[in-house]
Amino acid sequence: MPSPHSETGLSSLGAENVSGKADQKLDVGEVVERIRTQMQTLQRDLNFSVDDSTGQVVVQVLDGDSGKVVRQIPSEDILRLAERLDEMRSLLFEATA
Repeated sequence: MPSPHSETGLSSLGAENVSGKADQKLDVGEVVERIRTQMQTLQRDLNFSVDDSTGQVVVQVLDGDSGKVVRQIPSEDILRLAERLDEMRSLLFEATA
């Protein structure tokens, strides 16, 4: 039975280290570079960033030709929701203090 990683094509990118080989250290930078290379063959680019307001890591899949965002994880709506929830939490603590 194939592993879930091989079905998505991640086994060639080093994801097998995550699945059970605890004795091997996973170099995140190396895996990110492998994923970027794989995505470029699909004419897609990856952009990794940190959202300023929430501090969450954001991954954007960009069309290689036009540079337009194909997909963003988490979405912009979710990032704004998380920002509002943080604001509400801080207001709640200020009101109870």
